[in-house]
Amino acid sequence: MEKVSTRQTNIELLRLIAACGVIVLHYNSNTDGAFYIAPDNSINQFILVFLESLSICAVNVFVLISGYFLSRSNIRDFFKPAGLLMQVAVFAILAFFIEKILIPGSVTIDTLFEFLFSSNWYIYVFIALYMISPFINVMWKALNTAGKRILLAFSFFFFSVYPTFIDVLIYWSGRQLNGSSTIGLEGSQAGYTIVNFILLYIIGAFIRDLSDSKLPSNGNLFPRYFICLCLDMAWAFLDGIRQGKKIYDTIAWNYSNPFIIAEAAIIVMIFLNLNIKQNKVINKLASASLTVYILHLRFLGFFQIEKFAKGNPLIMIVHMIITVIVIYFICFLCHLIYKYPARLISNLASKKVGGFRKISI
Repeated sequence: MEKVSTRQTNIELLRLIAACGVIVLHYNSNTDGAFYIAPDNSINQFILVFLESLSICAVNVFVLISGYFLSRSNIRDFFKPAGLLMQVAVFAILAFFIEKILIPGSVTIDTLFEFLFSSNWYIYVFIALYMISPFINVMWKALNTAGKRILLAFSFFFFSVYPTFIDVLIYWSGRQLNGSSTIGLEGSQAGYTIVNFILLYIIGAFIRDLSDSKLPSNGNLFPRYFICLCLDMAWAFLDGIRQGKKIYDTIAWNYSNPFIIAEAAIIVMIFLNLNIKQNKVINKLASASLTVYILHLRFLGFFQIEKFAKGNPLIMIVHMIITVIVIYFICFLCHLIYKYPARLISNLASKKVGGFRKISI
């Protein structure tokens, strides 16, 4: 039992860090974000590229964690996706009306649609993955060890390596190669797809199987992570130099990029290897990670990122750290306020629905 608790706390800490990583990503890339303000070839830009490369695997980490845990259970609760959708809707509608009151001229119905949908693409794709994952589990369990490795290798090649190769050809040649990717007509879509989520889920399931025997040691994992990180940074700079475009416009940071997937898998294994005792504070803070994902964009605009992105590099780093901490704390408070009425509604609905709220494959 203690081993499970320790691992759970390790993973909860990873969830917390990954949520902070998502804030960093949008600190850089959001409208008027740091990437669009920091001068090219400046120290600030190098720092931002480094932090982006550290944080870009955050979304993949969330999905890998899901694969790690959900691969051992074929029971799915309809209240899980319903609760996520309700949380997205409540916060989106509240943010819409607050902005409409504060800045009425710039808020339209399209603003509400943005708050509901494009800002929360992860939630909708995750819900689809959550509901179909028991069937993935049945297939995975039916395979022997060799079959699992072959499936993982084929999936990684066809849904990460090859699509990224096609994206590179398109990016560097400027040619239209629609239809040549194994993911979709328009290429990999930077990994914002159910295909990438399924690949990550399978990798998470594979890591779970590995953890039953023995994971690679952190002494072996850290150098591999460092290599992936350095190659990814070099790739981003190379794309920028070759194409003469903004550094953010790079394939290096596609969620389906092999290096980004590898970084996420290595980080998950590193945290699984850590010996951290059960910690209620970490678990409590990490419980707000999805709320942070849903809400953080609503607060970034208040932190005057454009002012600091072109200033002193050290002050920019301090400002980013403060921004991440403050936004996480605000979202955590919103989570605490929201969860009590949400739990009440869930309990009332559960009494009405009864056993129909869950399915088991």
